[in-house]
Amino acid sequence: MAQDVAQPRRSTGLWLRAFGAAAFVGLLGAAPPTPSLFGVRLATATRAELGRALGAAHLTLAPGGAHQWYDLYDVNGALKHASKLAVSYTKGGRFARAEYVFPSFVSTKRLGEVIAEVRAKYGAPTRMTGELAIGPAQARWNLPHGFQIVVKRRWPNPTTFMIIEDIRMLKRMKAEQRRATAESGAF
Repeated sequence: MAQDVAQPRRSTGLWLRAFGAAAFVGLLGAAPPTPSLFGVRLATATRAELGRALGAAHLTLAPGGAHQWYDLYDVNGALKHASKLAVSYTKGGRFARAEYVFPSFVSTKRLGEVIAEVRAKYGAPTRMTGELAIGPAQARWNLPHGFQIVVKRRWPNPTTFMIIEDIRMLKRMKAEQRRATAESGAF
């Protein structure tokens, strides 16, 4: 009788292991996509590639928008409700960071709308703080390959920001900026 009881447990254990392995493989296949901007994969993006893609999408450099470390664009309706896009690069021209600005002068709903758009593509945020209705709030997605997306609102200004970062390239850019400042003798 003890053998009869042990046998179903073994087959149940095998079934659970097989199901667990299938679920794990399914999770691997369901990894969020690597971030891109206007068709350019950010993991390998250069300033020249992004500049061409943004121009083709009818984004224009804002007056005085080309700087050593970043370019500032007028979005011109290419992304709903966004007004500006700042794209930062390493000294060698590799993508490091993009920041969209979604102005909101009265309504606090913009944060929830932007979070919903990012959630639709990348799933639930890794971490959320604050309240969607009022006050400072932030949602963060930690993505594969060293990327993160942050959607945040400061307070009392309800303007929403969406930031896409290649953490490795961002660290490189900041180190290059520190070296450039130290070598300039300005400080």
